[in-house]
Amino acid sequence: MLRTGLLDAALQVFIARGFEAASIEGIAKVAGVAKVTVYRHYASKDELFVEVARRAQLSVRARLGTVADAGLPLEAALRAIISRLVEGYTHPDYLAVMRMVIAEAGRFPALGRAMLDDSAQISEPLVAYLQALKDAGQIDIDSPYDAAVQISGLASGAGRYLLLTPGRHPVSRKRSVESLVTLFTRAWRKQP
Repeated sequence: MLRTGLLDAALQVFIARGFEAASIEGIAKVAGVAKVTVYRHYASKDELFVEVARRAQLSVRARLGTVADAGLPLEAALRAIISRLVEGYTHPDYLAVMRMVIAEAGRFPALGRAMLDDSAQISEPLVAYLQALKDAGQIDIDSPYDAAVQISGLASGAGRYLLLTPGRHPVSRKRSVESLVTLFTRAWRKQP
């Protein structure tokens, strides 16, 4: 629970002040703990930021849950998957953290490596779902992993959400999700 509180406080401070201006003292104050308590869990501000960034990224994976149910029709499953990915990738906290990650990744390579490693975890349920469909002969794809990366990349806005705050209006979201569902089902469904 303490680590969760520290990460919540750190997220709040990093978003409000940016990485450079954020301080362990400020994070400790928001968390309601002594500075030494933060240092017992995290050796540096950099280490704490990496954990905040990883947590933001893995929150997208948590949104997927077990939605990739091989028993659902392809369109319904993709709609649910893509909707949850879009929801995660457009969450204001996620976007704020990823913008900082991009700004800071050049300064500490461990951050970029952690983000890449975690991106594979995000795709795991989707890869398994696509593999099951491929094995059942329902879709025609070469690599379930590459297909999952394509879905995830397009659901994330292919970088545009990091540049411009995405619209969170339900109609706009639905149109975006439906266009991706149509794209992938037309491209991958095996023709009789």
